[in-house]
Amino acid sequence: MSIQNQKFAASEPSADRAVAESIDTQDVLVLPHVPPTLLGNILLHMNEDERAVALQRRLVPIAWLPHQTLFATAAYGDAFVLPPQGKIVARIAPQEFDAAVRKFLAPKIAADAIGSLKTQSPDFSAHERLSPNQKVIGLAVVIGLVAALFLIPHVYIYHLFGMSFTALFVSMVWLRLLATTERHVREKPVPEMDDAALPVYSVLVPVFRETSVLPQLIAALSRLSYPAAKLDIKLILEETDTRMQRAVARLNLPPQFQVLVVPPGKPQTKPRALNFALQFARGSLLTIYDAEDVPEPMQLRIAARKFAKADGDMACFQAELAFYNPNENWLTRQFTIEYAILFRVILPTLAKYHMPLPLGGTSNHFRTSVLRKVGGWDAYNVTEDADLGFRLARFGYQTATLPSITYEEANTQTRNWLNQRARWFKGFLQTWLVHMRGTADLVHEAGWSGLLSLQAAVLGVVISATLHPFFLVLTLVGIVAGGNTSQGFGLASGAMSCFYLSEFGIGVLVMMWSAVVALRRKRIGGWWLAIITMPGYWFLASAAGLMGVWQLLHDPFHWNKTRHGISKFNVKP
Repeated sequence: MSIQNQKFAASEPSADRAVAESIDTQDVLVLPHVPPTLLGNILLHMNEDERAVALQRRLVPIAWLPHQTLFATAAYGDAFVLPPQGKIVARIAPQEFDAAVRKFLAPKIAADAIGSLKTQSPDFSAHERLSPNQKVIGLAVVIGLVAALFLIPHVYIYHLFGMSFTALFVSMVWLRLLATTERHVREKPVPEMDDAALPVYSVLVPVFRETSVLPQLIAALSRLSYPAAKLDIKLILEETDTRMQRAVARLNLPPQFQVLVVPPGKPQTKPRALNFALQFARGSLLTIYDAEDVPEPMQLRIAARKFAKADGDMACFQAELAFYNPNENWLTRQFTIEYAILFRVILPTLAKYHMPLPLGGTSNHFRTSVLRKVGGWDAYNVTEDADLGFRLARFGYQTATLPSITYEEANTQTRNWLNQRARWFKGFLQTWLVHMRGTADLVHEAGWSGLLSLQAAVLGVVISATLHPFFLVLTLVGIVAGGNTSQGFGLASGAMSCFYLSEFGIGVLVMMWSAVVALRRKRIGGWWLAIITMPGYWFLASAAGLMGVWQLLHDPFHWNKTRHGISKFNVKP
C-alpha cells in the first residue's frame, strides 16, 4: 500500500486569500430573511466546497454573479472569514440554520464520519480486522503451532516461545533505557503572540453519558485563556443520549460554544463523533478534550505559539496528561506512574528522535488542514489516537510534545479500569494490524524508526502486559525441570531458563527505574511502596490484555465506556 496518490479534501480557504469581516447584529437584522423551506432546498443542492463553507462558517450561498457570490449568514455577532469575492445579502436565524442542518445534512455528515477513510484509503482503516495477506499468514501460523505441539518436543517449543519474544522484549527495554538516560531539558518559553495574531482555534469535546462532570467541564473550558471570538468549542452529543442533551440545554453557554448532535449509527465510537464535528470546525488549529479534562488555561496560547514557530511539516503537539487525584488509592498511584513514564520519559524521547508518537486520546493539538488531509480519525479504531499518530508519520508529518498539562480523573475502581484498559489494548492491536499490512510501505513512509516504534510502543505494550505472568511461570517451571532432562539438552535448557529469568528480572528493574525517573521529573517523592508493588498492577494489565484480545475477536468495534465523576476529588488542584 502506498500513500503517494491518496488525497483528502481540505475544505478551508487559503489564509492569504481569505478576508476577515465582522458583522454587527443590528446590520444583519435589516437584511431579508431566508425562509426555512428555501434554506432546506439550498442545503440539499450545495456542492462539497459550499457545504464546507456552510458548516464551518455558517454562510450559505444563495446567488452567483459573474464575479461575486452572494451569501446568507447565520454567523453574525462574532468574527468570521468571508470567502473571496463574497458579499452578505441575507440573514438566517441561527436556530433555523441548526434545525435545517440537522434535518437535511446530518445523515450525510454522519455517513462521511464513518466511511470517508474506509472508502478513500481502506488499507488505513480497521474496519477489516485482517487484510487478505494477514489472514493467510495468520492461518499458516496457527497451523504451524498446532503441528508443532504434536511433532516437536515441548522443550523446543518452550525455547521457541521464549526466543520469539526476546527481540520484542529487548526493543521495549532498549527504548526505556534510552529514554531514562536522555537529558531532560525544560523547553525555552516561546514569545507571546498578540491576540490579533492568534488563529481561530477549534476545540472538540465528545461527551456521552457524562452529566456528573458536566459542570467541571464547562468551567474548565470557560477558563481557557484565548480570545472568545477566536474560540470555536464544539460539545458533541449523541442523539441517543437524551439525558445529556437535557443537561446541556439547561446551561447558559457563551457564544463560543456550539452543541452538535450526532445521529445514531454504527460503530458508535469517539472517533466517529470527532469526524462528525470535524466537518463543522472553523479553526485553523484544533484540539480535543475529554469530558473529565481540566486543561491548563494557557494551553491553547502555548500551542498556537509553537505552531507559529514550527515548520509546515509539524502537524501535531501532544500535551502532557496527568491526574488531579493521583494519591487517592493504590490504583490511581499506579495509573499516575504509568502516565508519568509515558509523558515524561517515553514520548519526549520519541519526539526528539523524530519517531512516530502513539498520541493520547486528548489534548493533541493539530493543524486542521493536515488533519483533514490525512483523513481524520478511523471510526473503526477504538484507540484512534495511537493510530493517527502513526498515520501522520506515514504522510510525512512530525509530532512533538507540548509543555502544558491537562488534568484528568485517574480511574479509582478496578472494574472500570479493566474495561478502559481492555479497550486500549484492543485498539493497540487494531493499530498494529493496520500499519503492518504493508511492512515495506511502512518502512518507506515512516522509516525503520517508525517500524521500531510500532513494535516497542504499541505491540510490545500489549504482548508484555498480556503474557508476562505466563512467561514468568514458564520460566520458573523451566528452571525447576530443565536440569532433570535426560537427553543432554537439559543443561542447555536450564541455562536458557536462567537467561529468560534474568531477562525478565532486568525488564522489571528497568520498568521500576523508569518509574523512579518519571516521578523525579514530576517532583513526586516517597512513592517507594507504589514502585515496589508495580508487578501487581501488571497482573491486572494481563487480565485487561486477555479481555482486549477476546473483544478483538468477538466484538472489535465495541467501545467500553469509562465512567467518570467517581473520584472524591472533582476539582483542579
